[in-house]
Amino acid sequence: MRLFMIRHGETQWNKWHKLQGQVNIPLNETGETEARKLAEILQNKKFDAIYSSPLNRCRETAKIVFGHDADIILEPLIMEMAFGIYEGFAYEDTDIDESHDLYNYFYDLGNYVPPKGGESVRQVAYRAKTFLDKMLIQHENETVIAFSHGALIYNTISVVRNLILTRRDLIKSIKNCSVTVFNNNSGQLSIEQEAIDVIGGETLIL
Repeated sequence: MRLFMIRHGETQWNKWHKLQGQVNIPLNETGETEARKLAEILQNKKFDAIYSSPLNRCRETAKIVFGHDADIILEPLIMEMAFGIYEGFAYEDTDIDESHDLYNYFYDLGNYVPPKGGESVRQVAYRAKTFLDKMLIQHENETVIAFSHGALIYNTISVVRNLILTRRDLIKSIKNCSVTVFNNNSGQLSIEQEAIDVIGGETLIL
């Protein structure tokens, strides 16, 4: 199995540095342009299945890449991390000191305690592992693409590396419409390409 995981294109909340979580925010014009560029890069690549988070920013990215008539499977397991009462929080507009609920999320992820309605890192990692296990069973000898979110992809990478994500800087920055490729051809799941910034000009090996 080869699994291409794509982070959705830019939204206005990305631009405003707001925590989106599971709020249903659409792509902005930049995000649509990014998705069209990704479509050009992937136009000659065949995929046996297309998955997407149910959230609009992922669904819209997938539809721009593959067309509105494409058979896109909506998969709740790859939704973004839930931030509960802090969804919509503009984190660059606030002085986040050690007393703030989100301090550990940004600076000490290993000790992050989710706010009311939010998810822990372990909960997101569990969703990521469940999705990977599902893909390995259902698409053993196939090539699959999945449109997802930054925190979910971070945790998917950490699961494959067999660690719990404690510091986000341990993993390459996952930019909008970046591509991470997982490969099980050797019998063990590995990261073939990590957070390739195709919009920024990095080369993706198809």
